Amino acid sequence: MSVRTSLIGIALAVAAAGVAAPSARAQNTSGVSNADVKAGDRAVEYRAAFAPAHDGREAAFAHRLHYQHSFNDSWRARVIVSQRKRGDGDLDFRSATLDARWQFLEDEEAGWDSAFNFDVVIPDDGDGPGRVRVGWLAKVEPGEGPWELRGNLYAGREYGDRARDGLTLETRFEATRGFGDGFRFGAQMFNDYNATADLGGFDDQRHQLGFVAKGKIARGLKYEAGALFGLSARAPDADMRFFLSYGF
Repeated sequence: MSVRTSLIGIALAVAAAGVAAPSARAQNTSGVSNADVKAGDRAVEYRAAFAPAHDGREAAFAHRLHYQHSFNDSWRARVIVSQRKRGDGDLDFRSATLDARWQFLEDEEAGWDSAFNFDVVIPDDGDGPGRVRVGWLAKVEPGEGPWELRGNLYAGREYGDRARDGLTLETRFEATRGFGDGFRFGAQMFNDYNATADLGGFDDQRHQLGFVAKGKIARGLKYEAGALFGLSARAPDADMRFFLSYGF
């Protein structure tokens, strides 16, 4: 029954994302990170996002693969590699990322999980600047009920020839409700405020709002699917997303 529920969840999420496909313009393979670190956790995750051709814009595809390993209940490391493709072009290497997470508050003692995240992005030579970033992550389950709330705040500094001045600022939010058999459904919001040297107005920034469905397919195998829709002029009209992870 749990596998059937998971497959239904995937089908509904992908079908709903497909409705938005004609207006898609870009890809977002980021997630709203979980602050909880669990000792012994090891996982491989694949993420993909697709934007079909529309209104003179080329079709685009981006994907990434990462491996993560938790050393204890406080520290976790991750290595990420990503590629992208536009139109009839080749699938090119985009960047590699080194990531470390330190959880300093546990739900069992503090009533909520909180962590700091540190990452370094090493780009392809022709694919923009690199970045060093720190993030603050939080997760709370109000009343230990079906709801789960997540929030992420990131501040970074770009480096390289095309680096922007000041600090880059981002926030992410997620609210999901559990429906049994490991299935969750809810909303996500992503906000990219540009760099502090030139924040611009709301429409100069990237603000997206959408839905997410996530659950378990089998032991150790999980999925996340959904779509994000642009709220500001600079944001993509829609991002169709699918993540698949295997923990062992």
